[in-house]
Amino acid sequence: MAGLDCVVIGYNEGNFDDYRVMSERAGPSSPEYQIFRKEHLVVDGRPMPWMDAFSTLRNRVTGRQDRYHVGEVFNLAALYLTSFLRRRGLSAEPVSLYSGERDRLADLLAERPMVVAVTTTFYVNILPVVPIVEFIREHSPESHIVIGGPLVDNLCLNGITDTVQDLFDAMGADSYVQESQGESALAKLTLALREGQDISAVDNVIHFTDGAWRLTRRRPENNDLDDGSIDWSGFSPDLIGATAQLRTARSCAFKCSFCDYPSRAGALAAASVETVRKELRAMAELGVKNVVFVDDTFNVPPKRFKDICRMMIEEDLGLRWYSYFRCSNARDEEAFDLAAESGCSGVFLGIESGDTEILANMHKLAQDSQYRVGLERLNERDITTFASIIVGFPGENARTVSNTVDFLNETKPTFWRAQAWWANPRSPVYKNQEVLGIKGEGYSWSHATMTSSEAAGLTDSMFDRVTGSTWLPLYDFDFWSLPYLAGKGVGVEELTPILRLSEQIMRVRDTGGPQSASQLRALEGRFAAAIGALDAKPTRFRF
Repeated sequence: MAGLDCVVIGYNEGNFDDYRVMSERAGPSSPEYQIFRKEHLVVDGRPMPWMDAFSTLRNRVTGRQDRYHVGEVFNLAALYLTSFLRRRGLSAEPVSLYSGERDRLADLLAERPMVVAVTTTFYVNILPVVPIVEFIREHSPESHIVIGGPLVDNLCLNGITDTVQDLFDAMGADSYVQESQGESALAKLTLALREGQDISAVDNVIHFTDGAWRLTRRRPENNDLDDGSIDWSGFSPDLIGATAQLRTARSCAFKCSFCDYPSRAGALAAASVETVRKELRAMAELGVKNVVFVDDTFNVPPKRFKDICRMMIEEDLGLRWYSYFRCSNARDEEAFDLAAESGCSGVFLGIESGDTEILANMHKLAQDSQYRVGLERLNERDITTFASIIVGFPGENARTVSNTVDFLNETKPTFWRAQAWWANPRSPVYKNQEVLGIKGEGYSWSHATMTSSEAAGLTDSMFDRVTGSTWLPLYDFDFWSLPYLAGKGVGVEELTPILRLSEQIMRVRDTGGPQSASQLRALEGRFAAAIGALDAKPTRFRF
């Protein structure tokens, strides 16, 4: 490992107790607190996210210290960047989950890498970054720390303002990459540092010079997905595990009015079917059994999707796959047949609403009838479905929410979850801010037909009213935990009754009443017994 050029760190989920305090401070009627109440359980008097509760109760039976966490599915950004650097003659190693791999990270930092890169794919503020930087400084003070990804891009949307200058100081890195892709900037930065060159010549890098953080020349990257495909042979089976992620396309073909991702990511770009074939073969050789396609619209365009399915059928690698899926673009029976035959196990459906007016407001380009037909076709083929719902988008009212409840109860997706609209001021809907009466942002907003606290209350009411589908928690679970747990030998058939028990626990706990304490104890006992009876494989992470 001597001469290590770069360590790439994938994700840090932060401290759950800090998150709990933040949610409680937001107030009992806030979306933050509503979300928190529906994503945690209490074990031994301590609130904890669903997967930590699962781990704690499993360990009582096994005597182990297993920590089940979806971050054990190796962070794709870290793998991709590591492979990208290696293809350019640089030595690099990835870390998936900071909190789960601190010992491994410390060993890598003992090699005094030239650069440590911190990705920020899922961060909305700087809090998860700070402890990572502090850890790096403690273990390898000579390393150059660079932070890139969506967090930096979002912070710099209006330039490097005084506030952004302060945030960069607070994070404590040596440089930042401002570019929606950024892999080329990281490679050139690492090469420049290795060769003792001035990093001011590297495009898209923010560095501290003349008493302030300044951006070098801005030049948009357009990295080819075929040339940048991951060389999976460079990673060990123990590191990758039974479930792995794969990206076959970048950006999104649609422009939903609540989302600014397409404007940040640029035009839709896709890898060739042959590149996907090559990567799937390599993943199967590593022992991967479950593939998670992270493309925002995996089944778009429809012809390419069918070609990929036919390729997977032809290869017959024994892989099960999961993806985002747009029902409105699965236009015939063949698309569903090919998906099932090629190994589709589960799909994430960004339904967002069961009301036609709200769908139109969102510019979803999807009809209620398309969703209904799509869910029917998926259910017929025993493909697990998860419906994600937004509550409170401009135009929403009690009637439109009731329409969504009816939709869910009639179509019966396997799993569902709803949460209040997160008002992103960079999203297209804000172009009509005055017309729609939008005030505020994030989880503190109002518009002509609703407030954020009303949206939180309606989300709670949906929790009780939707009976044809099972609620999924969010914090450390979500839909993507299904393929992870499948890789641990725990399938949807075993998980569903346990998730229903946790749903009942949350309902009884939050409603209270004279009989609630005894009901809660009985439900928690059944929940612990069901988890203890599972035959789940050990984890790579430990408490």
